Amino acid sequence: MTKLNTVRWRRIAVFVLSLLPLVWILQAVVRVQMGEWDLLGPEPGKAIVWFTGSWAFNFLLITLAVTPLTRLAGQRWLMTHRRMLGLFAFFYVTVHLLSYFMFLLEWRWQELAAETVKRPYLLVGMLAWLMLIPLAITSTRGWQRQLGRRWKRLHQLAYAIGVLAALHYLMQIRSSWLEPGLYAFLTFALLVARVRFQRVFTPHEKILKK
Repeated sequence: MTKLNTVRWRRIAVFVLSLLPLVWILQAVVRVQMGEWDLLGPEPGKAIVWFTGSWAFNFLLITLAVTPLTRLAGQRWLMTHRRMLGLFAFFYVTVHLLSYFMFLLEWRWQELAAETVKRPYLLVGMLAWLMLIPLAITSTRGWQRQLGRRWKRLHQLAYAIGVLAALHYLMQIRSSWLEPGLYAFLTFALLVARVRFQRVFTPHEKILKK
């Protein structure tokens, strides 16, 4: 198998695997509609919002982990999939937001301001989503060439978005700190890794991060 074919099949595999959470939640919704009422618990709407939010955060962390993993493992091919993983992070954040509007807010837009005041974590989450939009739009090589060095500075916002996502999660804690704390720890660890590797990269190695 040629190198080009290998890259193509890897991209197909990453794409298909990235769609699996969406496929699972869609089939779960269909099964609930067909009578399996307990499949998503007593509040299916909240379960869908929680599920899509968790996977949005998962993809964001995976995307942020690509650069340090590339440096540690010396596997440059990982970088070829970072853009797709980042776009899936944006996709699942968008699905998460739409799920909230559909199942919890029930499209009552007039109540959004009151809900944001009542639940400040909503504002934090929406801010993270808004910051992801320019990253998704400018993720192509064309935009990278057009923006030059500004592209790199713009896409460093991904780390700030990770912090906002962790804060969004932590602000919703009602009982156990275990899972939110784990996500916050992973986010912090990736920030530390970013700073550490940025200091030790040689000029040649910095090319890998683009």
